[in-house]
Amino acid sequence: MPDSPVATNDASGWSELKISAWEGVSPQEAFEPALDSHLIVIHKTPQPVRVFERADGYHGEGIAMPGHINLFSAGDMSYCRWDEELSFLRLDLSPVLTTKVAAELELPLGGGTAIDFGRQIRLQDDRVVQVAQWLYEDMKNGGPGGKLYTDSLIRLLSMHLLHRFGTASSRQAASPRQLARKQLDGALQYIHDYLEHDISLDDIAAAAHVSPSHFMRLFKEATGLPPHRYVIQERIRKAQHLLLGGRPTHEVAASLGFSDQSHFHRHFKRILGVTPREFVLNFR
Repeated sequence: MPDSPVATNDASGWSELKISAWEGVSPQEAFEPALDSHLIVIHKTPQPVRVFERADGYHGEGIAMPGHINLFSAGDMSYCRWDEELSFLRLDLSPVLTTKVAAELELPLGGGTAIDFGRQIRLQDDRVVQVAQWLYEDMKNGGPGGKLYTDSLIRLLSMHLLHRFGTASSRQAASPRQLARKQLDGALQYIHDYLEHDISLDDIAAAAHVSPSHFMRLFKEATGLPPHRYVIQERIRKAQHLLLGGRPTHEVAASLGFSDQSHFHRHFKRILGVTPREFVLNFR
């Protein structure tokens, strides 16, 4: 496509998902003979747009509405033609990741060597749209959520696609019922030891000796919070001690891995109900 995306995550360092936003793309044809990644396209054009689409085992014409999703598997052919300006969000999801997640969840590959989502044309799925929007907003704002946040969302998206659309959806695999005390302690210790770093989901799960895909659910069941929210809570807890010790707000924000002062202020007030300055004044 000759038009350029209005935003991409090319500079973000995300290796498992590429995301790009396209607005008002001129009428044209888009053709990819063999997709390198699983492709998710979410239509964002405010008005209905007539489109003609082809994929392996499918060809047809229809009306793309806001929120409609096209999902194609890695290796598929993809073709689309439209006669009016089109806006959409495009996500290219790593097939290496989806295969890894399926293995972690002990889901079958249907006798093959790769995950196949089939060809889903103009489907509706609020979960996919919401997760994609969270990822896009984080990317557009410079990644304030950090690696743990994006790792969690990308894996959540992969798990949802596998269970709903993949060949891996044919049976519910057995999964660990809960984290053992030693596993939870290992995860918590790792978080506290590396609180100032950009922690990844894989690293915390490794400290608990459990797969990342299972870890997200088990950690929330054990602590009441998803991993990324727990990390933010603990950073705010540590920030209180640093502020009362006389450290300037901007130094505290930077030392605890917040992307900027406004990001720190937002989470501080959300959790404690007061700004950092109000918090310090209350203790004087």
